[in-house]
Amino acid sequence: MSSGEKNIDKYTAVLVAQYLKKQGYDETLKSFLRETSIPVSVTGSDNNSDSNIHIDDLKSIISDRIGYNDHVLDSKLKDLTLNEELPPIDNERFHIKRWNFDCNFDNFQSFALDGIPIMVNFCSIESNNLMVSTSSRRLEIFDANLQMVSQLTDQNMKSLGVVKLAGSIPGSDIIYVCLMSGHIYLFDKTYKLITGSSFKPHGRMITHIQFSKMDDNKSWYVLTTSMDNTMNLSILKLKDNTPTWTVTSTIKLLSACTTLNMSKTKVTINGKTVSKTVILLTRMDFTHIVCYTLDDSDILQNCFNIALNNAQFSTHSFNIRDLILINTTFADGSPVINNGTLIGVATSHVPYLRLILLEFPKMETYFQKINDNKQENTGITTYYDKILRNMATQLPQDSYSQPIMRYIPNPNGIIIGTDNGLYAIDLFNGESWQLDMHCDINGQRIKSMEINFSNSALLIGTASKSFHLFKLR
Repeated sequence: MSSGEKNIDKYTAVLVAQYLKKQGYDETLKSFLRETSIPVSVTGSDNNSDSNIHIDDLKSIISDRIGYNDHVLDSKLKDLTLNEELPPIDNERFHIKRWNFDCNFDNFQSFALDGIPIMVNFCSIESNNLMVSTSSRRLEIFDANLQMVSQLTDQNMKSLGVVKLAGSIPGSDIIYVCLMSGHIYLFDKTYKLITGSSFKPHGRMITHIQFSKMDDNKSWYVLTTSMDNTMNLSILKLKDNTPTWTVTSTIKLLSACTTLNMSKTKVTINGKTVSKTVILLTRMDFTHIVCYTLDDSDILQNCFNIALNNAQFSTHSFNIRDLILINTTFADGSPVINNGTLIGVATSHVPYLRLILLEFPKMETYFQKINDNKQENTGITTYYDKILRNMATQLPQDSYSQPIMRYIPNPNGIIIGTDNGLYAIDLFNGESWQLDMHCDINGQRIKSMEINFSNSALLIGTASKSFHLFKLR
């Protein structure tokens, strides 16, 4: 041991001995002096003898060190926290909770494909089957054990081609498939093409599609947008197993649609509670969420807009990459907006994505005005005060990224599929981090992602020509 180390040991022993003396630990002090062989004079009072060793008090040294460490720790935490001072959210209304770290994603099974997965989805509420569309022009159905059970084909038993959109129609066992040509095909629960179910509501490929069951339980509103920058509202009816498709309203969009969402909400007008359709649309080069509803003739009506730009951004400084609803209930497979519903928006900011949380405006004001005037609303309100939080994240992206955002009630947060794997966002404190999925999803570009109807399974397709099924536990 060097002389410097010996001096450190002696200095420490003196500090401890003085501390034991001041605290009245006499028996402990006797044992300590015997074992360390330091002189008893070091424990005397500084005021009694000139021979006493004048050194700092142990408690003072530790107190100073704790104060310094608190400063250093606080600085480090500020560097690690992107969202240092998030504005408070009404927890009684929105029920925002911390991320539940007890919830795990177990790698259930993986499957290698002969092409890149363009779309992965779950077949229906009743079925555990999955559907996967690939760049090799195949649309295949798999069971829960990832065994292929069927392949969807056209009426001539030929490939449907590359399919970007497919899924189950809410409140039914019917599967819809959107082709590159703009056609929509319908298949029954045995994965057979329904006779007479080839429809073409647009002249070009459909980019977004949403379904909502109507009150008669035999028909559906179908909302579609296309590469021709139009949005159509159609009514799909199924009578005696024969489908019909009728376009009731068309709106020309000024730019390409980026997200589309159709849900329901209950409003009270003159003491009567009624269900209304709510449509949220975003488009390129426009930082507003455009909200539509339907009039009594099933015609699309723009009821209000929600602005996403605030003092930090100019009017067209970013695009909306994805949009989800948070804290909804479900009726007939369609989300229902309530007082505690939030809107989550993923932006195009580079090099890191931003997440914006908004409250949903009360729609009673709009419908009451229409009811009182007995005419169409001539003015469109734009809300600039609905942003609750504008959060920075650690999700890297570039100008071509297409993040896929999903909300999971348990573990109480958002997961986002990115160019570099799967990330999580804690809505309570704004923290974001990359999830370790314990498989080759880590670092892979996620092409498609979906959560099943019971929020118990996660299906992911990656650019590495594979898809993965996880169980949420």
